[in-house]
This record gives sequence, structure tokens and C-alpha cells, in this order.
Amino acid sequence: MKVFNLYNIKKLILSFISVIIIYIKTSVHYRKNPLTKFIFFYFPVKAYQKNILELIERLNKNSKIIPYIIYNSFSSDELKKSDNALFLDFSYLRFIPFYNFFLSKINFIISSYVNYIFLPKAKNVYISHDIYDTPMVNKKDEKKLFIELAKLNYIFVSSNIAKMYFIKKFKKYLKKKLKVQIINTGYLKLDHVYKELKNLKVKEDSILLAPTASNHYKESNLSLKLNNLIKFLLEKNFKVIYRPHPMDLTKKGNMHKTEDTIRKFQDNKNFTIDLLPSYLKSYSKSFILITDFSGTAYTFSFSQNKPVIFYSNINNTIKKDFKNLYYFNDRKKIGFAVNNLNDLLKKLNKIRNNKNLLKNKIKKLKKKRIENFGMSLKITKKQIENII
Repeated sequence: MKVFNLYNIKKLILSFISVIIIYIKTSVHYRKNPLTKFIFFYFPVKAYQKNILELIERLNKNSKIIPYIIYNSFSSDELKKSDNALFLDFSYLRFIPFYNFFLSKINFIISSYVNYIFLPKAKNVYISHDIYDTPMVNKKDEKKLFIELAKLNYIFVSSNIAKMYFIKKFKKYLKKKLKVQIINTGYLKLDHVYKELKNLKVKEDSILLAPTASNHYKESNLSLKLNNLIKFLLEKNFKVIYRPHPMDLTKKGNMHKTEDTIRKFQDNKNFTIDLLPSYLKSYSKSFILITDFSGTAYTFSFSQNKPVIFYSNINNTIKKDFKNLYYFNDRKKIGFAVNNLNDLLKKLNKIRNNKNLLKNKIKKLKKKRIENFGMSLKITKKQIENII
């Protein structure tokens, strides 16, 4: 932290105030009922989180559970309006004296993004936001990631495919006995999006462009070709909705590249930039998604039975890394894989002329891959209640 940066000092003060408020509130509730369990739901980035908020609403009905919504300066603004919402940036905790004491009554920290803050009496739960066995990081960073993930207590995954992916990686990189429990609770986000989209009735006349983070397999992803791809689609009179990866809206990603793309095309009437936390309108307005390696591919496809085009250059190294992944091998069951603009145009025209082309194949695959479809909210709530 830059100590003399007023913005950082403000965040530190706000975090300190929240720690004191939490200490007072948890102490009061604990004196009334020592069986009360306190949960931090941590939202560290600006992303769609209404499915998690829906889970919190369900847990609020349990009188023995008190959830706190913890957000920071990178979180979505909508979180601030929620009950029991407090600003607390975990990166500033080390500057707060006796924070372990003040937060000692917190029993669980739950997040859909990997979190490595460990409180004395709190167990950490990661709700995986991947629908498939999507590669989480570049190959060179994989070992470090899974060694860190092994320190968690629970990982809730979307499917048996995702569960086996985690187990396989832990076996590969972890030499000691695995502590973390991996539980298939179904995919909260898919169930929520599927339900919400049924209420949206809009004209499906656009292409949704949603690439993975620019630093993720950057030798093969869309980042270097993005502007040329958008230019090509606009010249062919397609309407394009560009939704950057959340990481590329921050300094951890390629924020400047994203800003450059927006500036380049923002005056084109057929170009729309989507920076909202919710992607529901973009999903609903699009007859197809174009991506490279993003997990949103299967969420988009399974939530609406719509096709996907995977646009990337898969070299031999990537093929070797991906060859056993369902994410990679199922691509042609929900759409097409291309690596040049001419093939892309052919597939787009084919799909535009027959929007039901892959509908039955997508339905069949969803039934096969997602075991707890429609039941994830109920199962996740029950699992949390079981482990507390």
C-alpha cells in the first residue's frame, strides 16, 4: 500500500471502521445466541453476482445464520445497497491491529472468486464460477494456483466434469493428503440466468463477443485480433456487442487495450459496449456468442440453447494441454471452432439462416453434462447448512 496515497488511506479507514462494526454486531448476536453462525460473502471484483445474492436471501431465512456482504472498491455498486453490506478490502487487513481478534467470530468466508485470506476460526468456501473444466490459468501458473487452492476447506463445483478436473489437478501438483472437500452443488449461475432470461423478450439480432482475459493463453486468444475481428463484423453489417472480460477492466488485465477498442468503435451505430455487471440483456439480444477460451461459452449456450463460435489459433502446445478437457472436446457440440475470418463468416451466415441449427444437440449435451440443473440453489443452501 502507498501509505501517503489519500485514496488508499481512505480505503484503510473504511476497512477499519467495518471491522469494528462487525466486531460489535457479531458480539451482540453471539451473546443473544451462541449457536449463531456468521458468514462473510466476499465480492472482490465487478462481476455478475445476483445468483450469489439469491443464495444469501435464502440463507437469511435461517435464524441461526447471519451473512455479511463484503465488498471493496472493485466490486459492483449494486452490492452497497444490500442489507449487512460493508466495505472491507482484505488487502488492508494486515494494517489493522488485532483484526484477527475483531473478526474471530466469523465462521465462514464464501466467494465465487478465489480468496486467500484466512481468519482464525473461519473456513473458506470457493464457489467455482466455471461451468466446465475450463483452464483456470496459463500452464506456467497452474501448479502455484492448485497448491494455493488446496489450502481452502471446500470447493463447490458446477458438475462432475468440474469436480474431476479439480481432483486431477490436485493429484498432479499436491504431494500431501488433500484437505479441501470438493462438492458438486450444481451451477448457481446457470440456473439463475436460465430463469431470468425466460422473462426477457427482445429481438435477437446481435453477435455477442466475449473473449477470455487477454493474459490467458495470450499467444492463442482473441486479444491481438480483437480490433480486426470487430472491424470485419461491422463491415459485414453485423451488430456487435462487445463484453470485455472483467479482468481486462482492471490493472491486473489489459485495461488500456480495452479502452482503445472502445474508443475505436464507439461511434459505430452497430457497435455496443457492455460494461454492466449483468450480462442478461446481452445474452438475450444475441443469436450467437463468439469467444476463444472463456467459460461463458457454455453458460451462454446452455442457458438459451444458442450456438457458440470458438475463434482462436490452437497450436500444438495448446492442443496437448487441452486434448483431455471436455471444454475443448465439446466445442463442436454447441457450435463451431474456426481460426480465420472467412470460415467465421461462413459459420455465422449458416447460423443466422438457421437459428435452430444446433438447438437439439445443445439440449442433449446440457442434460448429459449438468447433473443438478435447476436444483443448485437448493443444494448449495443445504450444503452450507450442513457444514456449519
